[in-house]
This record gives sequence, structure tokens and C-alpha cells, in this order.
Amino acid sequence: MTKDWRQKVLESIQAPYSLITIAHDPDLLLQDEGIVCELQERGIEIADFQDRAVFRYWYESRNRLSGGGRHVLIRLQAGAVEDIPYDVWVQGHHVSLSKSALFPSLSAAVVRELDWRTMDALSSLEDIPVRRSDAETIDFVLKRIYKLTYDTVDTVAELLLLCLARHRLPFRMPEAAERHLSEALGRKALLVPRADIAGLLRSSVTCYGFLQEEWHSFLANGAMESHAFWNPSLQNALAGLFRMGTLVPVRVEAAGLPDALLFGVLRDEAFARRISIDEHISRIDKLLEQKPDRRGWIEIVRLYGRAKASLFELGFEDGHIAYSPHRAVSMTAADQPHARLKALEQSIEAKFAVWLDAHYGALASLSDRHAPVMLHQAAEYMHLQGSPKKAIIVMDGMSFVQWSQVRSYLQPFFDFMENGVFAWIPTLTSVSRQAIFTGEMPRAYGETIHTTAGEEKAWKACWARYGAAPIHVAYEKSLGQGEYDRAEIKALAKPSVKAAGLVVDMIDKLTHNAIQGQLGMYSQIAIWLRGGYLQALLRDLLDAGFDVYITSDHGNKESVGIGAVREGVLADTRGERVRIYRSRELRDRAAGMYPSRSWKDAGLPDAFHVLIANYGEAYVKAGEAVVSHGGASIEEVIVPFVRVNKRAE
Repeated sequence: MTKDWRQKVLESIQAPYSLITIAHDPDLLLQDEGIVCELQERGIEIADFQDRAVFRYWYESRNRLSGGGRHVLIRLQAGAVEDIPYDVWVQGHHVSLSKSALFPSLSAAVVRELDWRTMDALSSLEDIPVRRSDAETIDFVLKRIYKLTYDTVDTVAELLLLCLARHRLPFRMPEAAERHLSEALGRKALLVPRADIAGLLRSSVTCYGFLQEEWHSFLANGAMESHAFWNPSLQNALAGLFRMGTLVPVRVEAAGLPDALLFGVLRDEAFARRISIDEHISRIDKLLEQKPDRRGWIEIVRLYGRAKASLFELGFEDGHIAYSPHRAVSMTAADQPHARLKALEQSIEAKFAVWLDAHYGALASLSDRHAPVMLHQAAEYMHLQGSPKKAIIVMDGMSFVQWSQVRSYLQPFFDFMENGVFAWIPTLTSVSRQAIFTGEMPRAYGETIHTTAGEEKAWKACWARYGAAPIHVAYEKSLGQGEYDRAEIKALAKPSVKAAGLVVDMIDKLTHNAIQGQLGMYSQIAIWLRGGYLQALLRDLLDAGFDVYITSDHGNKESVGIGAVREGVLADTRGERVRIYRSRELRDRAAGMYPSRSWKDAGLPDAFHVLIANYGEAYVKAGEAVVSHGGASIEEVIVPFVRVNKRAE
């Protein structure tokens, strides 16, 4: 087995450490969460060099506070070498890192585009043969790592199976590999009516959309036996997509259809939802067995959100019972999915808490070209996409559970590129939403951390750093109530706007007024969605030429009260799932008095010390069920980050 690539990187940064280590890292190897966590465990502070003036201010301030005695590793990306101050340069121990050095027998150009998971898979191989050319390396990765044996594809059914296998990959395929695969399959001259092979491979939205339309056409036209959908392997794959809810069963006359095709025919909606919930639970169980990384947890909460939303759609009368380990759940046949999902949630939260404790401090040091890692990176990510007009809709308080409901309603009208992003803990609006609009970690806005009143000014200052004048930046909040009026939206009323931030706070309002828990919220959100406000806002922003993103500042959690905590004025903030103290001593004293969890101070202001309630618990009257936020559950911490596009015709 090849030595793990992370070990090789860490071996280049060995004790005794220099006070300053300058890492030339054009391939961003030091953005891996495992490496960052290990370096932090060694007592090494990590800093990015991006702007000379900003870096100089940080460096001098740090030296004044720490006396210059702490080890620091400065990450340099391509092009930054000439800008680093000379005095820092000459003091530093220099290290050069690259992906090509880790896998020297493969093409450097291709290896540079591989993601961490593909590199993990390469490291697990007993031997890596020499494949110097780009084409040879791509062929090797496609077949050996991705298991896509494209040269054996001879039929349309095999082509569709390969497309589905490509979209199930846990890896991010390099664009060069995608082009290679498209060109190779294109030379097969296989006829796929109404479809572009490159599009089927490139986009899961395109692929699943094609299969949905083709399935409807297939059944409506008598299920001709010459069609690819008669292939047994393809039928098994399609059946899995229907069970997951990725494809939607169609309403057709089932009489006369063979049993082999009934998996895609709508007969009993409640039964289909139960099957879908079971499939989601099975997928999550498998992911939990694999020791998930950051991306793995995002996938878990995405699947969990869909399963829980499906459960609410079933409308169980007991669906409002708080999801707390303190409550017993009956095991009748009707609510078996509820019981399974409850047991799964407890497993998820226990494992997520362990992972979060070990990795949360590293998240702010990471970047990802596919989506921001944490909410304070959202504006920078939007800027780097290069669009002249961009808008972000912050659905205050929306978790992946509510997003699954919103997505299902909007899907006939829009396409979505769905990802997840980590909120700041404590998951309070004044902490985590400000991170979006300031573009900064909470420690940078300590003076305003208890209020959102300065968000408009902060949003304009944030975009000024990217060259946008205040006149071209719009901010507005308290949207989503009443009738939609295009003329009242600043970003639409002023053609000069290039960056828009819009807060839709209906879900957060429903959270704080939830009487019947998340199930009650589900029915209220359904009524709001039918009013058409969000659909119209998205349509008008897209029609006005904006790149549109949807995110949230934090999610929400259904919890049970353990009793109100009475501390007078000792706590600055007394939330239902969180309490804030000015001193660590006060926080730690309270932690010893009540069931709770002392949260680390990573990224937070100095006089801001956090105590959060345990999983499924809240600081309210004992036994009272509430929906709230502020804690560190997976539903509160990982929130959607979604690119919205017009539905392809």
C-alpha cells in the first residue's frame, strides 16, 4: 500500500518547528481538514497570505499579543510569493508542496485536479503503475478508481447505467476526465433520443430529468420491448432512484403492465413514502459506517432532511412528539418509520458531536471551490464565480428538513445545485447571520455580535472589498410576508444593483411560534409556499440576470425542556438552547450546575463564552416541547447552500 498522502505532507513539516513556516502550496494541500486538525494539535497556527496590508496588520497584532512565541504556518498560493514581506520571508522555513510530488508516476496536470477522496483511493492501492500522459492517467483513474469501464459500453442501457454510476461517485471528477469520458462514449455512436451524452454525464440534474421524462414517455407509449428500460440491471438502478425519491412514480393505468415495471408507477403514495424513508435510512447507515468527513456529514444531513420531510408528509398524528431521547416512541406498524428515524437521529447526533469537537476548529481554515465551507465565506465564493450580478437569499432559520420541503415545492419551476455549509456556533441569528453579511468570522464583529442592526452597512463594506461601490449593493430584510410585490424589492427596482442580500425570515418566525413542533411548521410552510412569494422572487431575480443562491444562517431543533436556568444577570444571552457568558469562569461554573456542553471559543470574540444544551434538550420548563436553535446539533449547524437556475426547457 502506498503511504497515505497526508502522512507525506505532514512529514514535510516536522519538529523542531520554526517560528515561521512558509508553505508554497499551489494545489491547496493544506486545505485538507485532517491535515489542518493535526497541525493545530501540534500547536501550529495557520494563516493565509492573500493581501499584503491585511497580513501585515494581522502579523504585527499577533506578535504584540503573543510575544511572537507561537509557531505559525503561512499558506502561500500560486502568485503570492512576490508579495510576502521581506522580513517574514527571510525568517521563514520554506516548504514546497504539490500533488504531483505525491503521485510522481501520474500526469501532473491531471493529478492537480484530483480531489482528496480520489487521492485517498490512490493511496490505498498496492502499486501505482507509470502513466505519464494525461490520457493514460485519466484512463487509469476512470477504470481503477472510479470503476467506470467505459470502453465496454455497447448499448444505450449500458450507457445510462454508466451515467448513473458516474453520479453515484463519492469523488469529484476532474473536467479533463469528464471530457475524455464524453468523447469516448460519443464515438460509440449510440442513439439516445432527446439527450446529449455530455450533458447526461456532466449534470445529475440533467440526467435524472431525462430519465424522468423518458420513463413517462416509455409507459405512455406502451412500454415497447425494444426500449433500454427493459434491461434488468437498468431496472434495478431505476427502482433505487424511485425509492429514494430522486425519480417520481408516474400516474398511468397499471392494468396490463408487467410486475417488473410497477416500481415506477404511482399506486399508493403513503406506501411509496415509507419505502423512500427506509431507503434514506439505509443510505445514511452506510455513510455512518465509513467515518464521514465534512462532505460526508453534509450528505448525511441532506438525506436525513429528506427522510424527515417525507415523514411529515405522511402526516402521522404523533409526528409532533419532540425528537428527544427522553420520550418513548410507540412501535405500532403505522409509526415504525418514525421510530427508525428517531433511533437513527440519536446515532447521527452522537457521532456528529464527536466529529465536530475534533474538526470544527479547522473548518474556518478550509476552502472549497464548489461551495463555501462556512457561512462567512459565502460572499467571497459568490464573487469568485465571476458573474456581474449575484443575489443571496438568506432563509433565516431554515434547516435541511425545511429545505427539503421548499425544494419539493419549487422543483417543477427551477433546477438546483445543492450543497451544504457550516453555520457558526452558537447558532444564533446575531452570530451566524452576521457572518454572511460581514464576510468575517464572529471575532471580527464582537462589538455588534448581539444585534443584526448593522447588517446593511456591513454587507456594503464586504462588497467594497471586492470592488463594488455602495450604490451597486442592496440589502433588505423581513421579506416573505404578505403579498409579493416586485416593485418593493430593491435589487429589482434598481438596475444598478450588482450584489444583493435578501433575508426571508418566515421560517424563523414559524420556529419561534411553533406550537405543534416541526410537524406544525411543515403545514404552515406549505401554506406559505402556496402563496407564491418565494417562487415569484426567484423567478424575477433570475429574469433580471442575477446568479441566485439560497442559504440559511442556522437550522432548528425540536427539543424538550430540562428546566429553566435562573442566573439573573450572569448570562449575557439566555436562549432556549444556548447561554453566553462574558468570562470563561462563569461559563464553566454554570456548566457544572446544569446538563450542558461548554463550547470552544474558536472564531469567537474574547468575552464571548458559550454554553450549549445537550442533544434534544432546552433550557425551558421541564417537559415542554419547543423548536429552537443556538446549539450544535447537525440540524442547526449544517445548512443548505444552493445555486438556483431556471428550469431547463
